[in-house]
Amino acid sequence: MKKISVIIVDDHPLFRKGVCLFFEKNSEIEIIEEFSDGHEVIAFLETNYQKADVILMDLNMPGMDGRQATCTICEKWPELKILVLTSYGSWDKVYPLLNSGAAGYLLKDAPPDVLRTAIKAVSKGGTYFGKQIAAELIKNANPEEKIDGSNDNIYDMKNMDDLIEPLTDREREVLKLIGTGKNNTEIADELFISKNTVKTHAANIYQKLGVKSRTQAAFYALDKEFV
Repeated sequence: MKKISVIIVDDHPLFRKGVCLFFEKNSEIEIIEEFSDGHEVIAFLETNYQKADVILMDLNMPGMDGRQATCTICEKWPELKILVLTSYGSWDKVYPLLNSGAAGYLLKDAPPDVLRTAIKAVSKGGTYFGKQIAAELIKNANPEEKIDGSNDNIYDMKNMDDLIEPLTDREREVLKLIGTGKNNTEIADELFISKNTVKTHAANIYQKLGVKSRTQAAFYALDKEFV
């Protein structure tokens, strides 16, 4: 079985070393490269993006920070999955990242086994919110607040009954499972439907909710207490 290839981007050498040591003999996950800022990892990906599956991304770094790097990588190489690792779970740090394209958000003090679970989840196309991150998102959800002064919210905060077209019962089931971080294959297995059917339901859900990504749909499910 092919290992999940992971890149660490963090300006603290000791943290990078600790993560590398934890996964050194792991049979499922392999750390292939480590970098100290966004510029370095993007330079590497320009010719080597096909080598990576998941990128562990710190937020506060000199040069190009984690948010800038995440936005750039998700735009240029959308097949790469980014798991944001941060020391700060406050709303003002997390909220601007919801449109960045990252598939998951986790605090650095999370247990190593949780990090392993998060890497596996996002590598398979799922999402992952650490418990503290999810709690912060739900507590502070505000439909009027904007990101960087723009007019684009993370999603249109509609009530379920106010949607242009309501979600079907099956779409609600799919949305709930998206909110738990499951990928399309896992959802298909749980609901006894095909993977293509899940993709169709997901596309319909995104359109009805006014969201652009799986992460935003997962946050919607969390915010509306589907999960």
